[in-house]
Amino acid sequence: MRTAQWKVSAVFLFLCLFFSGAALFPRAAEGLDVIISGSWQFPLKSFFWSSPDPSVQSMPGSAAISVVNAGNTREQWGIEVKIQGSPLPEGVKLWVRRSGSGHGAGWIRSGMGYIPVGESPALLFSGTGDRLQVPLQIKIAGITPRTPGATIRTSLIFTVVRTR
Repeated sequence: MRTAQWKVSAVFLFLCLFFSGAALFPRAAEGLDVIISGSWQFPLKSFFWSSPDPSVQSMPGSAAISVVNAGNTREQWGIEVKIQGSPLPEGVKLWVRRSGSGHGAGWIRSGMGYIPVGESPALLFSGTGDRLQVPLQIKIAGITPRTPGATIRTSLIFTVVRTR
């Protein structure tokens, strides 16, 4: 009888230690990474100021985004974008879109049309699997000769989120 009590106590102690270790050292969830490559390049326009709605678009594919470490899962993810830092001058607006699908496993959808970028996150596009070199394009509008000259320290923040 004493031996049975000892075994039950030993098993209970082992389980307590095992579960406390699991609580202290949980398994790291597999994370998705976002990689931005390239830089925004804008073509020179001699007619910029004469346009009734002056805007400039970056050259397609001059910057790209990759979502990696999804593995072979079919778990859906989304790319959100927002502005962080100094506010844009009054009247200046910024939009972003993807101009292609890149390559890799899984699929990708939405985001081919320009979406406005603000201080709150906005869903740019979604997909599954690893997607590499998805070309991005930005559009800036509202700059006029009356826009005050300044150094603007604004960043575009891209975040990958799980959508399911």
